[in-house]
Amino acid sequence: MLHFIELVIALSIIFLIVPQTPTENIVLRKLLETGLFTNYSKAKDFLIWMTWFLIFFFLILLIFLNLKIS
Repeated sequence: MLHFIELVIALSIIFLIVPQTPTENIVLRKLLETGLFTNYSKAKDFLIWMTWFLIFFFLILLIFLNLKIS
């Protein structure tokens, strides 16, 4: 089960990081179109927070799984 969660998080990280370019950020534009955020700054802050959270959560899961196997 944890391996499936790890795969989902890894794919989420790739989905969040790959389209982020200095000139255009497709993920940020889609977040703004949802209407959940009042302005560009709040959507960008959420995207940055979510990206770092998923990266650290993924690393913690990797450590946990490696300790469990040993």
